[in-house]
Amino acid sequence: AQRTCPAKSRVRSRSPATARSALLPAILLAALSVLALRSVAFVPAPSVPRNVAPAAAAALAAAALPFAASAADELLEYNMAGEFTSFMTGGYFVVTLGYTAISFVSYLLLTKLKI
Repeated sequence: AQRTCPAKSRVRSRSPATARSALLPAILLAALSVLALRSVAFVPAPSVPRNVAPAAAAALAAAALPFAASAADELLEYNMAGEFTSFMTGGYFVVTLGYTAISFVSYLLLTKLKI
């Protein structure tokens, strides 16, 4: 008289039915995934225009446009051009000292007060 665990016998008897019942939702999920990926992930190729001559003329005109443009060649003051300025030096010290103060106060609060 060998005793078997009722839980094991129930699992064995339900496993083919469980496999069959899980197969249909898996197939439906796979089909929906394929349809979703087809409509979102793939874009059709662009169509070639029948009359290419106006497009070629427009491309040539756009390519020649920089030669026709004329603008005054002025030197603009730019703050971050590479040279040291008093504003940049002051900003460096303000930011560095500010972050050092924040770090030191945080250290004191976390270690000495044991928050």
